[in-house]
Amino acid sequence: MTIPPGTSKTITFNSVADFGKKAQAVVAIYGNYRWFEAGTDVEAGKTVKAPDMSITGDGIEYFGAFHPVWRSDGSEISYRTGACTVDRIPVNPPEGEFYFKAMFGGKAPFGACSWDWGPTPALANQVIYTENSSESAIFLMTEGGTHPGTKLVNYSDVQYQLLQDLHWLPGGSGFLYSTADLMRSSSNIFHYDLNTKQTTQVTKFENEFAKKFSVSPDGNWIVYERTKEYDENSPSDLWIQNMSGSESRLLVKNANSPSWSK
Repeated sequence: MTIPPGTSKTITFNSVADFGKKAQAVVAIYGNYRWFEAGTDVEAGKTVKAPDMSITGDGIEYFGAFHPVWRSDGSEISYRTGACTVDRIPVNPPEGEFYFKAMFGGKAPFGACSWDWGPTPALANQVIYTENSSESAIFLMTEGGTHPGTKLVNYSDVQYQLLQDLHWLPGGSGFLYSTADLMRSSSNIFHYDLNTKQTTQVTKFENEFAKKFSVSPDGNWIVYERTKEYDENSPSDLWIQNMSGSESRLLVKNANSPSWSK
């Protein structure tokens, strides 16, 4: 339906899910932009008038939930907003409500676009995350804690740099992260060991990019996106290799976003 500027139209939806006696939001979508109203309570067998919705201005870009990360016990899932604030919800949230809890207490860290929950029962409430307002670094804190947590490692000496991916190792001995160099000429995966506090480069690409990745349950293998360009829409293949860097081979052509089964 086309609605010219300065006019209005009424749209009737004949089949809408009823999530109980709660207001359900009305959302307009145009590409990456969203406009929404509080909505109305859907009632079975009735035609219910929602509040008038005005579509003005630029809306909210990237309004939604991105990059889901599970808590290791399966009780919660976390996600980031378009502004890289991190929220969490229980696996069975209240129906029909926009319910969430903030991952960070107090003011959220700037640039926390990459994070991961601890992989073992002992580390289940521990979160590694990025912050890049004054330096580009990875921190450790307890879920719901306040930033700054414990700084673990700088992944760049320049502020406002972003990681392309970040994951704990299955046993919790350290983590892997992928990041591009300052000139955006290559991107590689690095291993940080919590015991030795040493960083080791896992892939050694020049003029190629290792981006999103996943670690095998035994911690010995990684599968990752490999592309020729830095652009996030660049076509990628999935490659697999040993953590030591050996036995590198093509796994799947024209594929992305790998996730290893548990």
